[in-house]
Amino acid sequence: MIPGLTTAAAGMNVNELTQQLLANNLANDDTPGFKASMAEYIESPVQDIYESPYGGPMTSYVGQMGTGVTFQEGVPDFTAGTMQQTGRALDVGIADTLLSGSYASVQGAGSVAGPVTVGAQGRLGVNGQPLAVYDANGNVLPGVYAVRNPQYQGSAALTGTAGAPDYDASGNPSYVFANAAGQVVGVPGQENAQGMAIRVGTNADMGYHSFFPVDYSSVSGATGIALTKDGALQLDGNNTLVDAAGHPILPIGANGQPIVGGRIVVNPNYEGTSLFGADGQPLTDANGQVSYRVYDANNNVVAGRLGTVDADVTQLSPLGQTEFMVGNSLSAASVLPQLRAGTGQLNPGSLEESNVNTTSIMTQMLNASSAYEANQRMVQTEDQLMQTAVTDVGKVNS
Repeated sequence: MIPGLTTAAAGMNVNELTQQLLANNLANDDTPGFKASMAEYIESPVQDIYESPYGGPMTSYVGQMGTGVTFQEGVPDFTAGTMQQTGRALDVGIADTLLSGSYASVQGAGSVAGPVTVGAQGRLGVNGQPLAVYDANGNVLPGVYAVRNPQYQGSAALTGTAGAPDYDASGNPSYVFANAAGQVVGVPGQENAQGMAIRVGTNADMGYHSFFPVDYSSVSGATGIALTKDGALQLDGNNTLVDAAGHPILPIGANGQPIVGGRIVVNPNYEGTSLFGADGQPLTDANGQVSYRVYDANNNVVAGRLGTVDADVTQLSPLGQTEFMVGNSLSAASVLPQLRAGTGQLNPGSLEESNVNTTSIMTQMLNASSAYEANQRMVQTEDQLMQTAVTDVGKVNS
């Protein structure tokens, strides 16, 4: 009975965390560039059940029993929001230009486009590149591969939702995890594969998307490079271009990379109606005044522009206020190698609206509430059964 109680309690915890995530999505319905998050769950370890004579060793294998589910993370959905024209000079929306379709994370190259196929040694991959296998903390497991399960007899795709395996009529998963020698080291759904996963999805949750780089700083003192899609830009007291959180927007240099410590400063003498060209470059008014200048970390005027960088969204984690951290780090030495020259299209005078679907979010919130109540009733039932077992089972009437 105890496993039933803990399983139901785990479900209640998942429902509560899901409700919090959905509430945050709903609260940011009007936030420009906001990306709604999807709840991702991971199966708790499956327990083996054995039968044994009273007082003796467990000798007979009965089967397996699931122990519930755990809330793993909230994965942002990078589906594009509607581009809304505002006419405001400081508004610059970003439109991604990456191809739609299927994507997967491969070893050494991050997210790549293409269907998952079976390659050499039965390894799952894209365009001949083996899929990356991740642990529970999101780190790549070196020397571990997703390999087609020879016992799998299904005819469906090799992967299901979010990269989960497909199962045939006998319950065999479509793939297993093996080492470089081909020895199986984990089977999905079993305890030896706890935390192991591959990443398969679409351009909504994978691929290289475009962002503004920002010079981030937190109240705890952490500083470095972060990313944002919020194009509702502002000016601080020094006419420096900042994002909605007040962090300076980093200019882009000729190499397509952010100028670390750089600033974009709007010229107060500029009298034009638009500040940025189609590529983010400065404009010149009738009096010959440029709309802005770019300064480096030493306060020298340098060549640069407002622009974007591309980042693999599977390596991003939300910081709040529409900002993202790259690869769990803020340091330039770690972040810059993970960035590519931006391919997104800038839309001066427009904003990308939030991609929150309020109707869908409300429906999900109702479903989460109903599931919480169902798990709550299960806990009550299990409690009553335990009480009966303690007070009545084995009771001798006088």
